[in-house]
Amino acid sequence: MKLRDLEVGKTFKFVNGNGKLWRKLSDNGDIAEYNYCKCLDDVRPEVRSGLMLDAGHNDHRMNKNAEVITAN
Repeated sequence: MKLRDLEVGKTFKFVNGNGKLWRKLSDNGDIAEYNYCKCLDDVRPEVRSGLMLDAGHNDHRMNKNAEVITAN
């Protein structure tokens, strides 16, 4: 599955990635070739469990054509 096909808020891992768990935060449609995602393995446990995903400095732009595996 491609990152562009995943719903916002779903967790996933990249097929050719390092095994870290990510959450899709945005869907930029056809405006840009990326989506913002947050690496859940890199944030503090209280932020991850409370879904307080408001710290933008942990957001990463990821290519929408990347292959992903859902982790739900």
